[in-house]
Amino acid sequence: MSKIRVLIIDDHQLLSSGLAMLLCAEKDLEVTGQADKPETALRLAEEQQPDIVLLDISLPGRSGLDLLPELLARSPQSRIIMMTMHEEQQYLKKALEGGAKGFVLKKGGGTDLMYAIRAVMQGDTYIQPSMLAEFVKTGEDKRGGSPERISEDEQRWGILSQREQQIVLGVAKGYTSREMAEEFFLSEKTVATYRSRAMTKLGFESRADLVEFVLRLRKINI
Repeated sequence: MSKIRVLIIDDHQLLSSGLAMLLCAEKDLEVTGQADKPETALRLAEEQQPDIVLLDISLPGRSGLDLLPELLARSPQSRIIMMTMHEEQQYLKKALEGGAKGFVLKKGGGTDLMYAIRAVMQGDTYIQPSMLAEFVKTGEDKRGGSPERISEDEQRWGILSQREQQIVLGVAKGYTSREMAEEFFLSEKTVATYRSRAMTKLGFESRADLVEFVLRLRKINI
């Protein structure tokens, strides 16, 4: 199985080197390069076409948020995960609007980052759990050209990947992990992973919470 190729862009060399060591210790990850300046980051992204780019928001002379669209232009298939110490929602919103697929706080540690990398590679959008509730609360619907407030449940539903939505509906309907595994051609372990990930994103702790959530969604035709 091919490894997930990761480019690290961070001007703190000690942190970058430690992060590279952490990632390389994982069997499915490979660090292809490290950059501490915007110009170096753009060159490496274009040369290496990495699967994942870990991009610090604070770079010398330029914000990582401003660099984000240029990186995607140089390496369109790369999935970019922003790394930062900033917990303000404005940074998260701008990152997602710019095309980032993940937003991770540096204080979250290696576990959150590993989870983010693998979730993003599976097509999900990863948001630091501690920031997710506020993001859902303040989210706005851009449909129709004019922002309109939509329900919190709709916003939460939209954060889930398509597969997570399928699993949530299955759980709410009372299907077992085995039944869902057979239905979606997955292993039971994979079904459990999707269920756990969805529960974390939604902030729920029990199946009862999921059932109540789905019942509310059905009232708005989801």
